[in-house]
Formats: sequence, structure tokens, C-alpha cells
Amino acid sequence: MKKMLAFFTAVICCFGSFTACGNKKNSSREGDSVSETAAAPENETSGAVEDKSSEEFTETFRKFFGSGDPVQMMEVSLPDVVIKSMKNIGGFETISETMAVSSARAMADMQGVDISAAKYISQRECDLEMRSRLEKLYSAYYSVYRTIEDNGINYEQYISGDIDESKMKLILEALANYNKIGNGEDADIGEFVKFDDIKYVTFSMNGEQTEFLMYKISGESWKIDMIGLAVFEY
Repeated sequence: MKKMLAFFTAVICCFGSFTACGNKKNSSREGDSVSETAAAPENETSGAVEDKSSEEFTETFRKFFGSGDPVQMMEVSLPDVVIKSMKNIGGFETISETMAVSSARAMADMQGVDISAAKYISQRECDLEMRSRLEKLYSAYYSVYRTIEDNGINYEQYISGDIDESKMKLILEALANYNKIGNGEDADIGEFVKFDDIKYVTFSMNGEQTEFLMYKISGESWKIDMIGLAVFEY
């Protein structure tokens, strides 16, 4: 499990750096700060609904931690609207290449770890406060890319800072809102990202258990939260 957590740490640092221009708020999270539980959590869901969702949770988990494919990792962790916006500004390939470097380095330390052996243990409801915080954070995160896209700016211009002053001001405002939400402050943003459902899901591997938050947006499959984990360090 320690090898998997090391991989996890490297990847969420990359997620925290997606909005690096003007943000620089990368997580320095230690491996042992991931939520690990010795027993199944309370308020679990059971029955046929759990049986169906458990398969989806496990598939997402294995794709993220076991594929080694940065594109697939982004697809099972980021909302579709975010990915679409990244592609529209020409940044998706650059961002996925950055993740590839981080994941490849971490994957080298995961020799002998069989992600296919990871097992779903249980799920429990996410509290309303955390759900609201994550929806606001994802909305603010998406707003950064949406602002870039709406102003006809490409990713290269964004990174280099070769942007008209008035447009730069709009991007900096979006970044400031993202930072405010991440710091637990209020920010004037639209609700661009809304979850249909969100759960704490516990997985087991090598006899140890680890809990992650997983969310679902209408029309999309279950995804594993990395943005919130990188920023809130819950």
C-alpha cells in the first residue's frame, strides 16, 4: 500500500499544478495522510445498488492507479467539461504529458504492486458540507479554463503570459476565486459543476484499506476525486 500511496502523492501534486500560472498551490501531502481505515466505515450502502456501483467504483480505481495512461487517468478523475475546455485551448496534450512524467516516475516504484488485486470494501454518504465545498472547487477550477477559452486564449499564451491586460485580469480573477475556495473563503462563481451523487469509497489491497471520495455527474461515469484531495487534503 505504501508504494501505491507514493504514486498517489506524485499524481495529486500534478493535479494541484494544473492551474500553476498565478496559483502555485501544489500539495506537499505526505503518503500517510491519505485516509486509511482499519474497519469498514459507518453509514454503508448495501444490496443490489451497492453491487452495481461497487463494480463501477473498482473499475475507475483500477484505471486511475493501474493504467499508467495519463489520458485515461484524467478521464476518470476530471469532469468532461473540464477536459473539453482543456482540449479547446490546446492544453490537454501538454497537461497529460506533465502527468505522464509524474506518473511514470511513480509507477517505477510500484513494481510488484498488483492493482488488479484491489477490492471494493464499502461506501458511505458524503456529508453536505464537503459535497458543497467540492462542487464549488470544481466549478472554480473549471472556471479558470472556461475563462481562457471564452477569451480566445490558447494554453501556450496562458503559460507564457502573452495575454492582453484586460483578458489577463479576468484570468487572474478566476484564479483568485479558485484560491479563495481552496482556502475556505467565499467567491463569486457560477455553479458550473454539479454532482448527481458523491460517496466515500473504501478499497482494500494487501490487507490494508484506503478511502477516497468518488463523484458522479449526470451523463458521466463515477470518477475519483483528485482536485479536492490535492487542495483540501481531507
